[in-house]
Amino acid sequence: MNISVGVVAVGNTSQREVAELTGELREAVERLRGVESVEAVRTAAPSGAKGIGEVLGAFLVNLPGTLIPGVLEVLKAIVSRPSQPPVQIKITADTGEVTFDPKQIKAADLALLIEQLRPKGAGKSG
Repeated sequence: MNISVGVVAVGNTSQREVAELTGELREAVERLRGVESVEAVRTAAPSGAKGIGEVLGAFLVNLPGTLIPGVLEVLKAIVSRPSQPPVQIKITADTGEVTFDPKQIKAADLALLIEQLRPKGAGKSG
């Protein structure tokens, strides 16, 4: 399955901070065993520019549905560090879309988000 991960700035978080955090998250997710691919979200360059650009603060992940809990845990662990700027994480999959604050979310709420994203008919991982 494919999911889109978005890093959404909150408050005074700069585009540079979003870009740096997104890069760190992409690398961490890419290292997870079982993740098939991680790539930037591509978009047409702004008018007057040539080529293709990357969407700031977003990347695509191709993975088995059973890895969703691991991906969310990695995102939460990195983004909830005290040194990280305030952001929200937006995850979009065929099964729906969820947005959460990694510094505030409780384990039970994270489990509910995982169930919303899990492909219908997929078993729980344990």
